[in-house]
Amino acid sequence: MSASIPLTVTARNEEKALGACLASLQRARAFAEARLPIRIAPLVVLDDCSDGTAAAAAAAGVPVVISRGGKVEAQRRGLRPGPFQLFCDADVQVAEETLWALCKVMREEPGVAVAFPPKQPLPLRRHTPLAWALHVYNARRGFSSQRSWFSAKLFAIRSWAMPTGAEMAERARHLPPSRFYDLAAALRVDDIYLSRSHVAAHGVGALRETTDGAVHFRAPETWRGMYRYYRRMRRELERTELLFPELRAAGAQHGSRPLDLLARASATERGAFLLFQVALGGCRLAYRLDRAWVELGIAPPPDAWPAITETKLP
Repeated sequence: MSASIPLTVTARNEEKALGACLASLQRARAFAEARLPIRIAPLVVLDDCSDGTAAAAAAAGVPVVISRGGKVEAQRRGLRPGPFQLFCDADVQVAEETLWALCKVMREEPGVAVAFPPKQPLPLRRHTPLAWALHVYNARRGFSSQRSWFSAKLFAIRSWAMPTGAEMAERARHLPPSRFYDLAAALRVDDIYLSRSHVAAHGVGALRETTDGAVHFRAPETWRGMYRYYRRMRRELERTELLFPELRAAGAQHGSRPLDLLARASATERGAFLLFQVALGGCRLAYRLDRAWVELGIAPPPDAWPAITETKLP
């Protein structure tokens, strides 16, 4: 009998990218089902969408449900019975063998708690020095071979468990209030908490990057897009550390990214890395000022999930 594997695609205003994403997933689904005794059941969860994302899902013939409250709540809405869950962002495209590789690992290696494919940026659309530097950095995967966390763009997981809104509010009640972090709000970034909680519970060996397959994503290509991505990830990382101090040790031990591949990079790639570091320094400075102004009441609290429009393209 074929096992049913739930595949949840979370989408927030992804009408431009969703069609290409679902088409690539359908090809990958057919490839996997032809080689394994499984049946992959896709579902699109609309996360507070206000555009034509629902129509794009309907055009692809994929069932749709509606969710409120961000990506984590959308994933919770998509949970269904199965030996493990597959989750995918709506603004990516996957190689044909990707779902097969994920399901094969999860079926054959019970000690693996989370499996995820290699991640690569889609071809550049802008031709500026910064866009090129960001593309090289992402294509070379940060010049680091360390993979002690996983990317939430596409992953398979045995036990998906994220704190509820009530749990967040209870933890926030014991901390000083913050205008910037909004500690009682629901978590928006899933892989920070899930990576740390799984590493803390099972060790780094429980996270497995597959050797086959790939997930292709459109990386930010402007400083504004880079900063918006940096701010929401950095803010969520710091908020997670405040709310879940029991996970700090796992982050301290495994969260750094040694640049062990940089020495073997070409001179051109090292130049791109230098330009990336300059832009990243600007993001770090802007973030500190942003946080200080909000906490002092000079600026309003930031949007927890600002749109990065340049990444929402096929």
